[in-house]
Amino acid sequence: MDGENASCDAHDSEECAQLSLLRLPVEVFLHICSFLDASTLVHSLSLVCKQFYQILKDESVWKARIKHIWPYASYSFLRPARPDKLFWLSSCFAIEKQIALWKQQDSMVKLINMYPHYIRAVLLMHGGTICIGGTEFDLVYWKRETPSYEIGNRVRTDLAHDGWIHGLTAIDNTIYSCGCDRSVKSWMLTNTSFVHQRTYEMPNEQMCVLSSCPQCAIIGGAFSGTIYVFDSRSSNNPISQYRPHIKRVTKLAMNTEYILSASLDKTVSVWDQRAGRTMKSITIPDQALPTCMSMRRDWVCVGDHKAKLHMLNLNNDFELVKSYSTEHTKGITEVHLTHGCLITSSIDGTVRISSLSDPPKPIATLRSKFKHIFSMDYLNDTLAVSGLGIEVWHPKLTCSTKHQ
Repeated sequence: MDGENASCDAHDSEECAQLSLLRLPVEVFLHICSFLDASTLVHSLSLVCKQFYQILKDESVWKARIKHIWPYASYSFLRPARPDKLFWLSSCFAIEKQIALWKQQDSMVKLINMYPHYIRAVLLMHGGTICIGGTEFDLVYWKRETPSYEIGNRVRTDLAHDGWIHGLTAIDNTIYSCGCDRSVKSWMLTNTSFVHQRTYEMPNEQMCVLSSCPQCAIIGGAFSGTIYVFDSRSSNNPISQYRPHIKRVTKLAMNTEYILSASLDKTVSVWDQRAGRTMKSITIPDQALPTCMSMRRDWVCVGDHKAKLHMLNLNNDFELVKSYSTEHTKGITEVHLTHGCLITSSIDGTVRISSLSDPPKPIATLRSKFKHIFSMDYLNDTLAVSGLGIEVWHPKLTCSTKHQ
């Protein structure tokens, strides 16, 4: 009897020695993978052997994984216009990262800095470690001190503009601001102050918004509906200008081909930079005023004062594809398209994180200490909003390094 047990034990040991993930059916292997996050699969398991790499590089694996997250939604807003073998993998990675950041209660650090005046414009720089604010007359910035994640002493420049500062943008380390004093100004940020570099004079024009692109182009929108284009490397005068609107410009977005402008005249205008003409004018439905806009890859998302979102397809002549209601109770002040989520802020004092799906699905709702949110920016997983001060949400060190 002891001999039989010994024989069985030896047989079991031989079978156990042969058990391996490599011998499992692909379906079973993928079921095991479903319990691991995308970062582990990409950065660890796919590097174990060629067999795992071949399985995990299949884009159908990542499409199915995204479908499992939101089973009753489609992903037309994720699909690239051009073939990209890594698109679905990188999309799934980004989606899971954003869900982990915003759904876990202890994953983010919230920082609040009150200020005696309303901050109308906010801008994140240097990977989200520096937050710039524009108030009535003044520029102010806070620097997040590491590793404590506390915002240190603010630096302030009095009388940066003679009136409200409405717009902020940056190219590399240079900051550009615009306001009611009919000027656009450039600044270099130091540890102790803003150093004024150049003033772009705008005769008889109050400027309300700014945008820029890495090609050193700056665009400014005016209260009159006129768009001004500057070259940051050339003279103080605009290199071109055009007037696509009859009322105030509320938001600008641009890439190397197009300049998009939203206006209180209830339209979004598309300017073809190569042809030097207005390519299209889109009227927002329901007599709504477009208040904000974000452009990423092949899509443009427009938010309006009735708390709705409108999706424009850049590759189909900027066709208005769909409009969605949101859970905001008041107008949307900013919208930001990322690779993993859609972020909207509202005058109702909330920020909502949603999926890039059709329809968008809620991920998280952030409630600001401020009664109203005037501006919002997002950079490197850091979110900043402005009201009577600034609020910043930033990943904890453990969360931010987990997905590297």
